Amino acid sequence: MQSVEKWSTRSDAWTPADDERLAEIVLQHIRTGSTQLKAFDEAANELGRTPAACGYRWNGVLRKDRRDAVEEAKQVRKAAQRNHAKSGGSRDGAAAVRPMGSIQAVIQFLQSYEQQVQALRDQLQQLQSERDALQSRLQALESAAPPAGSGAFLTPEQLEHDSKTLFAIMERARRMLETDKSKAE
Repeated sequence: MQSVEKWSTRSDAWTPADDERLAEIVLQHIRTGSTQLKAFDEAANELGRTPAACGYRWNGVLRKDRRDAVEEAKQVRKAAQRNHAKSGGSRDGAAAVRPMGSIQAVIQFLQSYEQQVQALRDQLQQLQSERDALQSRLQALESAAPPAGSGAFLTPEQLEHDSKTLFAIMERARRMLETDKSKAE
């Protein structure tokens, strides 16, 4: 297996800021009773990576160094569940904590979705401009070209027919000259 140091020279290498953000997201999901898979999905959206890459990074590199933080997050989740149960709520204590995280995830998704839509609109506008320019160029070329029946462009059949006609005329002219020559002698 390649070492982390070797990967750090890659263009898609994990930065310390990426690692910290991934850890924050996963720990927040643990605190709220959510699953790590949901955490990996959220982190993937935010960090521009795949959920599998986030899961691999968390499980293979980051979790070992954050055992205390994971245990603390689990304790927070258990305390929230107990407090919620004492206050007459359902046994799922995560429901009391989760909505804020869910709302933030929805907001982040909508913001990234809006950015993607804007990028697509910009790309569409650029493509429409290119199409218009190409249509103008095509019209200019069509107007500069001679009309189809003007004879500027001959088909091979037309060229063959015209050549045969020309040779026939030349042959008649040669015979006439020969006939005139023989009469003159």
